[in-house]
Amino acid sequence: MNGHAAIHEAQAWEIRDLTIRIARDPAPPDAPPGTQAHDEWERQRAANPRLHNAPILSVVSFDPETGDLLTRRESYQRLVIQPRVMTGVRLLGVTGILVASDALGREHVLLGLRAPGVRIYAGMWELGPSGGVSVPPVSVETLTAAHLTACLADETEEEIGLEIAGGEPVALVRDSLARSDDVALRVVVGDLGEFASRAAPSNWEYTRTAWVPIAQLPEFDAANAAEIIAPTRALFRILGWV
Repeated sequence: MNGHAAIHEAQAWEIRDLTIRIARDPAPPDAPPGTQAHDEWERQRAANPRLHNAPILSVVSFDPETGDLLTRRESYQRLVIQPRVMTGVRLLGVTGILVASDALGREHVLLGLRAPGVRIYAGMWELGPSGGVSVPPVSVETLTAAHLTACLADETEEEIGLEIAGGEPVALVRDSLARSDDVALRVVVGDLGEFASRAAPSNWEYTRTAWVPIAQLPEFDAANAAEIIAPTRALFRILGWV
């Protein structure tokens, strides 16, 4: 495993082997009423009614040399109350790198413009779709690439209405602002002419999608640097696209 890039609030590593382990510790309980954590959660829920608590996986450690990624069971509540109440939670997620080729064989990658109602990075472009990794039953102590690709497939169908299959983990990107580590999965979806018209926002998370030629990403990145989220810019660089 090699390759590293740091861009603003994000850094990325190229990955060749990845092992995801889940610690046996149970998830901590939700914050009880009367605590600072509970009050911050209620404040955020009042500001954004879309927020709801759910189990998540939090990254404990990642070794770029071996590809060993240790996680633990956590709650979304304990993620979003940061930084006002620090809990040390860092979400394990997936990010899609969806690639399609036009009639001349030129590869394009899908970007989505984040909607106003998202938790973070509203109105900015990102590689996607993306989302948290679903938490398996307590008896499961390791995650496979198939689990990650299934999570990404669910996000992709929900957010842009596309059905995808397969996916190769190619990088891990760490976002210190969003407090997340995302496994980036490259998915070749096929013919651009077939998929371009079908990939459109299908829920509230994106307002627009665009297929950008990979060869034109340096120009797109330079012209829109302030409107592209840092993790996506870090992935552009670790993949050698910019």
